[in-house]
Amino acid sequence: MTTEKPHLAPAVTAAAVMFVLLRLLAVSHYDWHVAFALLHTLDLEDAPGLFLGTFMADSRISSALLVLMVPLTVFYAVGTRSRAAPLAVAVLVAFLVAHVLTYHRWWVPVAAVALTAVLVLVRRWSGAVFVLRRFGWVVGAVALVVAAVVATPWVPRERVETTGETFEAYVVETSPGFLKVLGAQERGFRILRAEDVRSRVELADH
Repeated sequence: MTTEKPHLAPAVTAAAVMFVLLRLLAVSHYDWHVAFALLHTLDLEDAPGLFLGTFMADSRISSALLVLMVPLTVFYAVGTRSRAAPLAVAVLVAFLVAHVLTYHRWWVPVAAVALTAVLVLVRRWSGAVFVLRRFGWVVGAVALVVAAVVATPWVPRERVETTGETFEAYVVETSPGFLKVLGAQERGFRILRAEDVRSRVELADH
């Protein structure tokens, strides 16, 4: 017989809600009104994009997370019999390869291998045991910290040209007839008429 954990689902749901709220506050520079406006641009099906977009939005944060999470996930996969762990390792390694090829930060895999070696050496220590037993909590805590401190939104930065001005912004929602954008610098929330937008150019450097 398997032992159910009825507290797990509410904990995951609460963590997901906290993640979304922290992301809204972080990208709005903790302006309550802007965060409230952004809230209405999100749908339930946006959750995967919000999570992955947070991970990929800032290359510096992505580097740090890969250095941390690849060794921890490898360590967890080796120390447990979880069937999902090898898949998670494979996905993270794919992210690592793409990250290095894009940004040419060869120190990232070197640092990840070094941290993995350190974890292997201390696997019998209480700290290493804690990682194995509380891996999900560790990952959740890292995700919430990232959500709270990464100010880069989960969508690409764009140069938007309208009939009256040109500015950089994040287009958070595109609907028939209008666009909702978040300013790249001042983080003001604006609604633009689609007919006033002359061009949009995605800026790759982010």
